[in-house]
This record gives sequence, structure tokens and C-alpha cells, in this order.
Amino acid sequence: MKKIANLFLLAVFLLVSVLAFGQDAVVNYKPLESQGPMPADFAKITTSDKDLADYNVMLKRLVMEGDILYGSKLNDYVNTIADNLLKDNPVLRSKIHLYIIKSTEVNAFATANGLLFVNMGLLAQVSNESELAFVLGHEIAHYAEKHIESFNTYQDSLKDKDPINYYLKYHNRSRTHEMEADRISLERYMKQSQYSYTVLDGIFDVLQYSDLPFDEVPFNKSLVETSFYHFPDNYFLTNITPISSRADMVDTLFTHPNIERRRTAARSIVAGMSETGRSVFVQPESLFNEVRELARFECVRILLSRHSYDHAFYNTYVLQRAHPNNAYLEEAMVSALYGLSKHKNYGQVSATIESYKDVEGELQQTSHFFAKIGKQEASLLALRAAWKARQNHPDNIYYKEVIDDLMKDIFVKNKMKYTDFSDYPMGTDPATIQIEDNTPQDSTINKYERIRQQGKPTKVLPTPKFKTMNYMLVDIHQEPAFYDLMSNTLHQAEDEEVLKVVDRNKPTTVKSVILADPQYVLSTNGSKKVAQKEANKRADRLLKTLRTSLKKLKLDPVTYSVKDVKGLSTEDYNKYAKLQQWLNEYFQSDGIAMVSPLTKDMNDVYELTGTSTVCVAAVRRGNAGFAGYNKIQNILLGVLCPYYFVPAAIEFGFPRYDTDMYLMLLDLEKGKTLLAGHDSQISAMSDAYVNAFMYDKLYEFVKGKKK
Repeated sequence: MKKIANLFLLAVFLLVSVLAFGQDAVVNYKPLESQGPMPADFAKITTSDKDLADYNVMLKRLVMEGDILYGSKLNDYVNTIADNLLKDNPVLRSKIHLYIIKSTEVNAFATANGLLFVNMGLLAQVSNESELAFVLGHEIAHYAEKHIESFNTYQDSLKDKDPINYYLKYHNRSRTHEMEADRISLERYMKQSQYSYTVLDGIFDVLQYSDLPFDEVPFNKSLVETSFYHFPDNYFLTNITPISSRADMVDTLFTHPNIERRRTAARSIVAGMSETGRSVFVQPESLFNEVRELARFECVRILLSRHSYDHAFYNTYVLQRAHPNNAYLEEAMVSALYGLSKHKNYGQVSATIESYKDVEGELQQTSHFFAKIGKQEASLLALRAAWKARQNHPDNIYYKEVIDDLMKDIFVKNKMKYTDFSDYPMGTDPATIQIEDNTPQDSTINKYERIRQQGKPTKVLPTPKFKTMNYMLVDIHQEPAFYDLMSNTLHQAEDEEVLKVVDRNKPTTVKSVILADPQYVLSTNGSKKVAQKEANKRADRLLKTLRTSLKKLKLDPVTYSVKDVKGLSTEDYNKYAKLQQWLNEYFQSDGIAMVSPLTKDMNDVYELTGTSTVCVAAVRRGNAGFAGYNKIQNILLGVLCPYYFVPAAIEFGFPRYDTDMYLMLLDLEKGKTLLAGHDSQISAMSDAYVNAFMYDKLYEFVKGKKK
């Protein structure tokens, strides 16, 4: 009996250990970074000009944006799975190089030169190691059987508004090759390993429902409401749209067969195969749990960086059920609500939340609520979350900056006042409230003392005009720190307006500037491959122009170009990746001045570069029509004025280009735009206009005035 009791206690201990292992891995979660030496593959990707119209274009962008992860625990995990699958084929194993891509899409893909990429979203959604083994075997089969050479190219997907994510989600392969890769994965690679065949239904479920959150958990109103305020009933759906089975999808117009066809074919293949000696987990299950939790936390971070606030909010809510006191998840909640409030107040909300009509399952409730909530309510909801988080983590500077920014939105932009917020819960009858008279009774107190006494916060009674937002600060309204911060916000806003006038024409004190890789886009009806190659050359020339211009203006340019990456250490590459992530977040904000969660962790970037100022330039050039107003005007001027004949002849005889030019200078530390310039020209001399525009804008930044 004692022996049985001991075995029971051991089993309980092991179960708790398995569950806790995944939790311990994310207690002090920080965004995942690469480790070890930089792979030789990176140098090949960043320097190769071969197959510019193929997947190498996409891979180069992923490397440059720091989205490829190597040397981490997640990489070690998938590499071990590949080792197990190819233990009897060492030659093939030596040709396969695995990497993790920081993408939420549930997928993996291989390239013709043996690079195999696993998306973070796949690691976050699989249920066990054997499911992941089947997917890796499938991609290895594509490489081994040379299916990849017949893939459609990355450039074919550039029509999509988000080509990188489009490519990471969809890989255009023939249905025949997909079915063959499934068969080879089972009959060749999984067969020679210890992985179980019983997981097939599970992995096809993962692929079939790849767009769903980590779990289906009912949306709890307590996430956004308290006992002293509630939102109108129409902010919440009475019924959510159930998740459709998707099993009967017609695949006639798709390159991939539908999941049910693949599931049925796979079942028939393994029907006669033995499960003897096989296991769902070959590596420890606790290690799988750790890897999956890290991937899920990383996916939340990616969703936030893409400003997909409804998906980030709901997935964070799901994760908080297993990690209720996790510091990063608390920050993620604040970031999602703060980002939503900024877009509600200043930008396009449609870019940050998915239409609830296009969503199924419990996520639909979040998308619907985020769409219905007003801009002031969104700011107050974010303020509540940030205020509570700051109390729990007073050393986190991000919360302080978010609270300061939200205070400006509430009390300056939206012109709300302290007396707009009730100190009593929603539904309280003012007639039942006993009002305390705080007026000083001492007749010896002079009028100035009475004025000071009246300036202190007093209880605010609800009025018939009060709505939900007027009750959202009941629990923090009377805190002295809240009142002081509100007062400081109003005073600072007045000071900032004065400083804007004072500093308007003041020269910059910046000594050096980070030059981000300029973007050059050539619009053409001809070969995309030729256009891309020419655009790359022009981007290189533009980078040299910007560097030369900065030096002339006595600023030190700090460059990070494609050619620089291959020479970086992994430590510096991680810093570079962080810089790229900050820039990506900035441009996702669509020009809205926001506090980035990355700001508090950018000190190592400043140490690497010596500056927090970044210069970003972009040019878009396309062919203009042969005839036009400017051309006719120049011809007439050439006829009337002989001195203007030469430029008129150039305008007439050479092709003209419609050119858009952009230059921005950004402050990483404050998340602000220091200068933004744009110009458009239709001319045969587009290069001259581009160079002049870039120099003029940099001159304006340095000197504090236009040239």
C-alpha cells in the first residue's frame, strides 16, 4: 500500500513538473534573440543577386528585418526532430539547415538550396512533437524530391498588400506534390523514426484551423468592466458565430488539396503500419511545453508589433489563464489597449482590428467589442490597465510613458476635466449621497488660503448626463498621485506649446544619424526581375547620396545596409534586429505618435550606434505619359526664350518619370517624428530632383530652417 502511495505521489510530482516547466520558461520572458555564430547562409542570402525574382528576395528582407532566428532553444528543438527523422540518411541531413521565422502564420517551407524554415506560429499551435515531425518530414520531402523548383515565385505574390506574410502563409505548390510530400514524410522519414502515426488527425486539425487563437475561451466581461461601471449591452454579442468545419472546402481553384483530402489519404497510408516502439514525444514532453509556450509568447509580441490588437488581446487573455501573474502578459494587455486607443483617437481602426463579421469563435467577441468602444472609453480603459500595471511594476518606464501619453489624450486632446469623472459607482442615486462640507470654517483664514483649499480634489457626484466613461475612474480618481499627474499633464501641455514656438527654427544638437536602408520602388510593366535589380542599384546610390549629404552637414552617418549585416556579430545583429523591429512598429502606426514597448530596451542600440536619431528615405518612380502640361510648357518656353532651349529639349527628348520622394528623421528614444518631408515631380531628370530633395530636407533638419 505504501509503495502504491509513493508511486501516486511520484506521478503527481511528474505531472506538476511537466505543467510548471512551460510556465517557468516564460516567467522572465524577453523577446527571443539569436545565439551563437552567425550562419554562413546569411552571407549567401544577403549578397546573392541570383534569382532576384524568387524566394531569395523574401529571405533577404527577412534577414534584414531581423525576423530569422538561429541558435535558440527553439532551433535546437526542431533540429533534434530533423536528426531523428534522418538518422538513417546522414548525407541528406547534412544538406538541411533549419531556421525559425518570427511569423504567426502556421506553416513551414523549404528552399531549393536546403534551407528549411519553421514559422513561430506553427510551433505555437502544434499539440505534440510527432505533429511537428510530420510537418518537417513533409518539407524535407519537398526538398529531396526537387518539388521546390516548380514553386511559383515570391514576386508573384507582390500584388498582395502584405507580401511577406502572404508568402509565409501560402506556398504555391501543385496538389500532386503536396500529396506526395505527405506520403514520403510518413513512409520514409517518420517510418525510420520513433514518432507516432496516431497524431495525423491532430496535425491536420492544426492546419485546418490555423487562423484560430491558442484556445477557445469565453470572453469574460470582467476583462473590461468592474463592479462600478459597465458598457452598453450592444458592445457585446448575444451569440457568436460558431467555428465552421471547413472540411468540405472546394479545392478546384487552389494549388493545395483541401485538408480533408490530405487527411483521408494519410489515414490510408498508415492503416497497416505498426505503432510498436513509437511515441508521441521522443524528446521530453516538458521540453515541448517549454518550446510551445515560448513560441506563443513570441507570437503575442509579433501580433502587437503588427498592431493586430484584437488578436493580441485575446491570445494574451488565453495565456493569462495558465500564467495569471506573468509580467510580460500584463504588459501585452496594456500594449493592446493602448494601441487600440491611439488608433481610435488618431488613425484608422480598421487596420488594427479584424471585422467581427469575418471572425469565428470566441475571438469574435473581442473584435466586436474593440469596434464598438468609443475613443474616450478606449483611452480610459487603457489608462486603467496601465495604472494598475505601474503599481505592480513601478520600475517599468514603459507604463509611466504610456500613462503620461494617455493623460494628454484624455485631458488635453479630448478636453475632459477632473469633474467629468464620478467618485461613485454607476447607478448611484445622487440623492442618497451625504455631501460633506469641506469649506474652511475658520474666519481667520484669508481668501488665498480658501482658494488653495478649493483647488484640492473633492468628491464628484454623478449627473444625469454621465455615461459609462464618466464612471471608469471611480477607484483611482481620488488618489493624490492621479490628481497631481493630471494637473502636471495640463501644465506640461501649455509648456510644450510655448517650446514649439521657441524651438521652431532652432538648429539640431544631434551629432550622428543612423541611416536605415533606403527603399526604392520602380513601377514598370516590364520584367519584375530587371526592375528589382535596377531598384537595388538605385537604393545603393541613394544610400551613398544620403551619407555624403550628412557629412557635408557635419553629421556622422551610421549605416546598416544589406552588405553590413554579414559582417556583424550575433550580439550586434540582435541589436540591429531590435532597431528594425522598432522601425517596423513605427511605420505600422501609420504616422501616429505612440510609445513603443521597445523604447525601454533600446539602450543597447544607442550604445551600438551612439545615437537615437534614424533617417529613413524612400523613392517611388514610375513612367509618366509622353505628353503633359509641364512638357508643353517647357516647349513653349524653349521657343520663346533661346536660353531655355537646352532644358526644354531634354524634357522633350527623354522619357519622363513620375517620382515620389520621402524623407523622415525619427527619435527612437521618444518615438517621435523629428522631420517629415515629401515631394512629387514629373521630369526626365528624376535623379537630380531626388538628390536635391534629400539634401534640402537634411539641411532643414540640421539648420532648423529651409535652405
